[in-house]
Amino acid sequence: MASTVAVTFNVDCEEVFVVGSHKKLGAWDVTEALPCTTSAAMFPRWKSKAAKLPNGSRIEFKVVIRGPRGNRWEHGENRLLQVDVPRNSEAKMVSLTWGQAGVKDAEGEDIVGELPTTAGEFFRRTSSPGGEKMMQKRGSRHLCRGSNGQVNLEMTRTPSLLLINFEKFNAEAALHEKELDAIEERAQLNKLQRKMKSTHLIERMAKITDTVDASKMVLLQGFNWESWRSGGGDWYSVIGKRVQMLHDIGFTDLWLPPCSQSVAPQGYLPSQLFNLDGSKYGSQTALETLLEKCHKLGMRVLADIVINHRCGDKQDSAGRWNQFSSGMTTRPSFEGVGDWGGWAVTLGDQYSDGSGMHAPGKSDGKFDAAPDIDHRNPKVQDSINIWLRWLRLQVGFDGWRFDFAKGYGAEFVGQYCTKSHPAWAVGELWTDMHYDHHGLCYNQDKHRQALVDWVNATGKKSMAFDFTTKGILQEACRLTQFWRLRDCNGKPPGLIGWLPGYAVTFIDNHDTGSTQRHWPFPDDKVMMGYAYILTHPGIPSVFWDHIMDWGDEHRKKVAALLKARRDSGIPVDAPVNIQCADDTLYLAEIGQPPALRVALGPRPAGQPDMNYWSHGPNGHGYRVWVKRTAAPQIENKTVPRGSPAMAFAAAMRRLTLVHRRRVARSIAVTLVLIAASIFLRLRRRLRDVSTFPRLLKIRAPLVHAEGTASTEVAATAASEVTANKQATPPEVACAVHNFAMFTVGENDFGNGVRYTCGEIGQLVEFVGDGDLIVQKSNGKMACWYLTNAERLLSAGDSVKYVCGEVATVVGFDADGDVIVLKQGGRKATWFAHKCA
Repeated sequence: MASTVAVTFNVDCEEVFVVGSHKKLGAWDVTEALPCTTSAAMFPRWKSKAAKLPNGSRIEFKVVIRGPRGNRWEHGENRLLQVDVPRNSEAKMVSLTWGQAGVKDAEGEDIVGELPTTAGEFFRRTSSPGGEKMMQKRGSRHLCRGSNGQVNLEMTRTPSLLLINFEKFNAEAALHEKELDAIEERAQLNKLQRKMKSTHLIERMAKITDTVDASKMVLLQGFNWESWRSGGGDWYSVIGKRVQMLHDIGFTDLWLPPCSQSVAPQGYLPSQLFNLDGSKYGSQTALETLLEKCHKLGMRVLADIVINHRCGDKQDSAGRWNQFSSGMTTRPSFEGVGDWGGWAVTLGDQYSDGSGMHAPGKSDGKFDAAPDIDHRNPKVQDSINIWLRWLRLQVGFDGWRFDFAKGYGAEFVGQYCTKSHPAWAVGELWTDMHYDHHGLCYNQDKHRQALVDWVNATGKKSMAFDFTTKGILQEACRLTQFWRLRDCNGKPPGLIGWLPGYAVTFIDNHDTGSTQRHWPFPDDKVMMGYAYILTHPGIPSVFWDHIMDWGDEHRKKVAALLKARRDSGIPVDAPVNIQCADDTLYLAEIGQPPALRVALGPRPAGQPDMNYWSHGPNGHGYRVWVKRTAAPQIENKTVPRGSPAMAFAAAMRRLTLVHRRRVARSIAVTLVLIAASIFLRLRRRLRDVSTFPRLLKIRAPLVHAEGTASTEVAATAASEVTANKQATPPEVACAVHNFAMFTVGENDFGNGVRYTCGEIGQLVEFVGDGDLIVQKSNGKMACWYLTNAERLLSAGDSVKYVCGEVATVVGFDADGDVIVLKQGGRKATWFAHKCA
């Protein structure tokens, strides 16, 4: 049989005391109060030891419970005990019940009931929940006995007006009335100030807050973890000297560090919310000067809002730092706003005194360094709403960045935004991504779903930092695994793939990078990361270090990417067409129609259709192309009159110059007009050149010449072309279209066709009336044919592929290359050698 162990339990329990006006009851000092005890048989009744009180005395008292959460006093008026016993008796037993008025003797008779609620109440102090001040007897009462020696209870309960000092009574009443009037006036002023519209806001900020366009926004984080050390404690002035440069680079919004007085110099352990002069980043005056500079340039400024937690600046009686003061000294109407006690802390927190209303939410993150604030408490909500409106209307901030947003419900972010009306807001919801034994998992849908749910829970009043994109992008760049950048549905794998209009993308911030480096982007891949986020949907955010501390060359590279984004005009929710995402190459076109094209990785992406695209920024591991916005028009000039040789030479120089510059294609058909006689001489010369195969056909364009000679010249040209066509043998190897000659057998781009996707085909032969046959990279053959073989290839002619698809010629570029429009709306260009 197992042995037994005697276990003794020591249980710390609350204690009951009787405290009153007599020194035997502690003289209202709880530490000297009369203790009560109980036992298993007596509980829940408590009993005190006998206290020797003077016979005939009148004692006021209360019951106090003392425990781990402090002292709890009885509510209501003080109890009154008349000590009146016969001379032959030395003991008296009285009974009472917690929370119920009155004192009874051993027979259950009421000795002296509760104090009356009359004018005498004004002079009698009552207890308050949690109050720990010494209770004092200030009332006046006399004992009335009848002729038989018995106490007249009715008379005894009536306050004695004979002992009242009416002058003092009137003075105290007037003072009390004056205090009430002041309280009412302050409450009315607070109500008006918190509801009135600010003309200051209308004048200074309306222009830039009422015209927020997410598609044009680029955010700059204007600090790092060590910025508080810079500028001799005046970081705001450091930024102020660079505001013009930041505006010129293209930043529309500036995110500043927490501006309130803080226990930690970085600002993320705030204490006195309204005390902006206590910040390590500078004074309130310097801050407002910086905001003014930004507003003059049309830049918005976001405040870093840290409200998940708050540090108390005083301790409670148990040594807990849960007494908070607002720090407001200049606005009497704000007195009490932000002055919190332990009631503002969530239950169960190490700083809680138990007087709070709610425990943390089930999904709330934990921050152990400071008291966790109870956002379900209406008083807390009112204080934060007033503080945010003050930052908005008085200080001049335009928007919010919510710190540690996982620490409290997203619905409160929505509520605070509704009350404070920011231009826009963004939250930091940083949660763990999903890993397995191979590292970061490919599918991060659960992680970005949390971001989507958070945005929706705010009522879409706030955006969210796209931590999903950051985690996947830095892993793809670090390991050269660009297949990570396309999800199973062919979309970007982060929040920008699901909710791009509410995603703020970034590479690093003060937590992930800077001197903390909790989750840094690889330093040698940072520009590759910016090439991605600055060309893709969402609102991009650039880190201060990367634009200001990494040198002029790095700043210029970021500025070039910002310019490409700005020039392309892509919207915040632009569609992304990912054309390739494998180990060594990521290739995508952004916009509809495509406005940006970006390639990441060590493998060349090939040259796109340069009639559609122009070269954009490029660097180590990335290349960007921008859609041509306006193609230059080629002058349509008649060849100067003179000898045929001079005219031909001038035409060839013009074509060669344009070829070197590779200008944009012209949608309108532009033909180089030349006299028919010059054109015929060119045909004869080409026949005699041994390096060129015999021409199948030369089609003469219509010549617009001055005077009546144009008709005659055109007729002559047409007759010669007809005669030549009859004499041309069927076996050919090249053809001239618009002075552009396609030649079989060459292996460069001049004799191939390039599609907008980058595919290159090779010209292999001519058939029929000069139709061109091309072999594509997959081995299939494509045939270009002319619907009108009697004239030169021009706009409106058709080309046909082996699959049966028919495309239409829409024009020629400056080099004479042929541009066709396919049925799907995409264009293809045929490149050719020039006759020169």
